[in-house]
Amino acid sequence: MKMLTISEATGNLAGWLKLAVAGEDIAIQTDDNIIALRPILPASVPEALTPRQALRRLQQDARLTPAQADDYLNEVHAERIAAETRAA
Repeated sequence: MKMLTISEATGNLAGWLKLAVAGEDIAIQTDDNIIALRPILPASVPEALTPRQALRRLQQDARLTPAQADDYLNEVHAERIAAETRAA
């Protein structure tokens, strides 16, 4: 890891940023803090999922148990019925 002072970093900031983008470990030290220069991947546009698709994805990622998914579906169903009843 290349450790820089603020003066070193500002003297050739464009060069250090290019190296960081290329995968080099670059850090800047200020007082008691060390700040790493790392590229951030652009945020992807979230895809529109139906509630059922979202549940399946959560289950695949092991974040939601089948029982939790059933509870959620029942809650969504009850909310939909209540909304339809209010609208009628």
